[in-house]
Amino acid sequence: MRFTLPLLAVLSIAGAARSADPRADETGTLAQEYQKALKESGQVRPNFREAKTDEERKKSVEATDQFVRRFVKLAEKYPNDPLALEILTQAVRSMNSQDSAVQMSWQTNETAFPIRGKDDSTELAMALLVRDHLRSEKLGVVCERMRYGTRKEYETFLHKVMKESPHKDVRGLACLSLAQFLYAHVVKLDLYAERPELLERYEALLGKEYFDSLRRKGHHGLTKEVEALLEQAGSKYGEVKLPFGGTVGEQAKIELFEMHHLAVGKEAEDIEAKDQDGKPFKLSDYRRKVVLLYFWSEY
Repeated sequence: MRFTLPLLAVLSIAGAARSADPRADETGTLAQEYQKALKESGQVRPNFREAKTDEERKKSVEATDQFVRRFVKLAEKYPNDPLALEILTQAVRSMNSQDSAVQMSWQTNETAFPIRGKDDSTELAMALLVRDHLRSEKLGVVCERMRYGTRKEYETFLHKVMKESPHKDVRGLACLSLAQFLYAHVVKLDLYAERPELLERYEALLGKEYFDSLRRKGHHGLTKEVEALLEQAGSKYGEVKLPFGGTVGEQAKIELFEMHHLAVGKEAEDIEAKDQDGKPFKLSDYRRKVVLLYFWSEY
């Protein structure tokens, strides 16, 4: 026997099904808004590498601010959506790209230099990560991305993840990333110390408070902090897998070796190879001579 429901009843059941999962429509909307923002961020022209003038490069870098803000606001608007963590990771990537381009402009530009926006996007992004994702087992990816950044909020966030994440893999990635993040500051502070104009711009990029805190620790203090973090990463989290292959322990060992043997001022490791004519040689054969080492590869 077949029963036919009145049209009104069918519509009521359909409406109830939709209301049972109020995020169903939101998820589609978030994905659409995110893809639109991603597409538009890739369409900024000219981009930094295509720009021909100082003004074009400046405009390209500063345009990134609006997309960082859009990504963070999307994650704030849809806090319960699984896509929110990916969007915040993209926001961190965009912040890193902007800060890298700002520093590149110090070498390419002569007059007009880009300045990072002063809004609260970074603070808001870190607050959302802590509020909504601190206990997520997927948080390691965004932690790993922070090693490429410069912002003080990253350091605070990574320390918090190391203390409060319930997942060993996430804590391990945060530990290694924090060491790499801080060591990048060590290298740049040493490099810019011989270029007062660049040191001044680096202070503006980091903010005076954070810049001064790093300078107070000094090269020795920061290096000791980095070494302790790398040793901790190797001993406590050595088996944790890295997103790009290898383990935290293996990478920590590489980082420590580079600090101890390959840093500026260290004696170069000897190299044995063959020259372009097939003749064996060693780097030590050229001791006390000026040597140019040219590393290259093809892709």
